[in-house]
Amino acid sequence: MKTKCFALLSCVLLLACACTGALAATANAALVAPDTVKITAPFSGTLLPFDLTAGDEVAAGQTLFSFDTVPVYAAQRGTVAAVFAQAGDDASGVQARYGALTVIEPQGALYIDANTDQAHDDDDNRYLHAGETLYLKCGSEKGTGVVTSVSGKTYVVEILTGHFDVDDTVRCFRESAMPSDSETGRGKVKRYADVSVQAEGRVARVHVQPGDAVEVGDLLFEMIDAQSAKDASITIGAPLAGAVSAVHAVSGAQVYRGQLLCEIIDLTTLELSAEVDELDIDAVHVGDVLSYTLDAYGEQVFTGTVTAIRPIGEARQNATYFDVRITAPQDVTLLPGMNATVTIEK
Repeated sequence: MKTKCFALLSCVLLLACACTGALAATANAALVAPDTVKITAPFSGTLLPFDLTAGDEVAAGQTLFSFDTVPVYAAQRGTVAAVFAQAGDDASGVQARYGALTVIEPQGALYIDANTDQAHDDDDNRYLHAGETLYLKCGSEKGTGVVTSVSGKTYVVEILTGHFDVDDTVRCFRESAMPSDSETGRGKVKRYADVSVQAEGRVARVHVQPGDAVEVGDLLFEMIDAQSAKDASITIGAPLAGAVSAVHAVSGAQVYRGQLLCEIIDLTTLELSAEVDELDIDAVHVGDVLSYTLDAYGEQVFTGTVTAIRPIGEARQNATYFDVRITAPQDVTLLPGMNATVTIEK
């Protein structure tokens, strides 16, 4: 009787062992993007409004962010006499050498530094008003001018018409016929100083060239942070095609150099991340070929090669799971986050 029981027990054990060898374990998995590019601010500045959000797909070279610039405007109407700064130049270095980024020669560069000492003996002729028109004469040359300032007995007349030379002595009259009893005084012709335009930072854009006529308020330069690189761009483009996984910046915000603005994942390097139970991890090795199904593709079976086994597991509900990376198929459309089930033969 004992012999029969032992024989029956042996058969049961052999059957159990045979069945055990045929069993397979499964592991939950998901497609992940292992390559993430972090986009940082190349220099300090203010971001212009943008609508980039997590989940957006971007093309290589697509503009992600743009920096606002500090504009430099013309404060004087005139002609650009010289431009010393070019895009990429540090303003402080240019100004140390030339004294300015650009020089503007004022329109109507000549004026008369006049006084009432030789005005006709009439109180009205000695009482000038800023903004009034005077008639000018020097020998046979005639012209017109406007009073721009008055201080006691002296006044300044900006020459509007007529051909006069520096240091000419010009007589000023209130009446166009220039009778002697309308003379308001005399003065020497002088030239307004050229306007030296200065700024701070690095030149991002230059909007004028020598010979250009400019009006007050015309844009001359756009400036960015002086700590930026010489070839810095005011736009930040996507270095690769992919998807935005996170946006860390805010439209219109001030950012500092090196600040993280967003993250982009490379959609061309997707792989499976399988959560393998500690009880099954000894059956998996780098180089093994495992089969799996993707929820998005029903019962279709794919195979992939184990490329890495992360050595540090994650404990959950009294079990530890290890991250196993497996190559993804190349002949179907894949997106990060797609779920899969991996089969592990034991």
